[in-house]
Amino acid sequence: MLTGTLAYLRKPFLSNLSAGQQILILSDTAHDPRVWQAVMSIVADLGAEPTLALFAPRPADYYDPPRAVCASMTTSDLNVLLASTGMLHSAASMEAMAGGVPCICMDGGLRLENFQTGAVTADYVEIARLKHFVAKNVFGPHPRQVRVTSRFGTDLTYSVEGRIFVPPLRGPGYDPFKVYRRTEEGRARSPLHACLFPTGEFNIPPVEGSANGKAVIDLSMHHLGRLQSPIELTVRDGRITAIDGGADARTLRDYLAAYGDDNATQFPTEASIGINRQARVTGVQREDKNIFGSMHFGLGTNIDVGGTVKSNIHMDGVMLEPTLLVDGEVRIHDGTFRVPVTE
Repeated sequence: MLTGTLAYLRKPFLSNLSAGQQILILSDTAHDPRVWQAVMSIVADLGAEPTLALFAPRPADYYDPPRAVCASMTTSDLNVLLASTGMLHSAASMEAMAGGVPCICMDGGLRLENFQTGAVTADYVEIARLKHFVAKNVFGPHPRQVRVTSRFGTDLTYSVEGRIFVPPLRGPGYDPFKVYRRTEEGRARSPLHACLFPTGEFNIPPVEGSANGKAVIDLSMHHLGRLQSPIELTVRDGRITAIDGGADARTLRDYLAAYGDDNATQFPTEASIGINRQARVTGVQREDKNIFGSMHFGLGTNIDVGGTVKSNIHMDGVMLEPTLLVDGEVRIHDGTFRVPVTE
């Protein structure tokens, strides 16, 4: 049953739809059907024509939808991603965006309630400004080496030399829900032309092959949801060499064996900082990774955030309260920023 406000869910559509446009909504039978039902009503209310592509869940995050849907994604005016698995990094999504079809990304298992409270209620103009100041103040003008630790045993180093992209400082009149190309942030290789909702992260693609140490994922992860026990990743020269822990670690090992490729164990291909003050612990990494002061680390594809790795999967794992050192100086301590990020 549809209950509660749809005011937040409407915002990305108000900013990106025009009457008469053809809007393709992608979802699957494992996703909360109330979300795509609400989106179809919103699209129709705005005078555009919604089409729903409903299919069986994909076997893994960032796998393509069925071929017929892939073809339709290149001819619509806007694609709306609402599947239970992540599809933003999928080949079909990348091809559509590169071809000029933007997308609104709301996938990853979010339920209708996730579009009524929490991360969606944040000040998104503030988030856009936070991206600029996190790049400028947390990392500084010429950062080289990063070290991340945590109370769960993380001790990971990697290079960010040449990989900090400073987003423009958004001024009055900026629409934070409007789709935009990530090339505007200096990410020359990124095909992303999208609005992510909810969002609230500053993305970094570390230098490939530079990471060494241990990363302990302690909150949630793609496919796994809320973790029952931490997952310890041993990393050598930018690749995962061991995955240790309890049942969740076993599930991740099996998942990578079944659906990964040669580049799936490259890590971290993304090392991003959460900057959404309203994001809550939900067990859905799609919101968890935006929690203010958290960090999430990705494996697999990273061309969308300015890296060079292509893989058939991408998975993010969230650390709730990390400590971040940049060239030996503490910038985040146990999830609390130690430098100003608002100016």
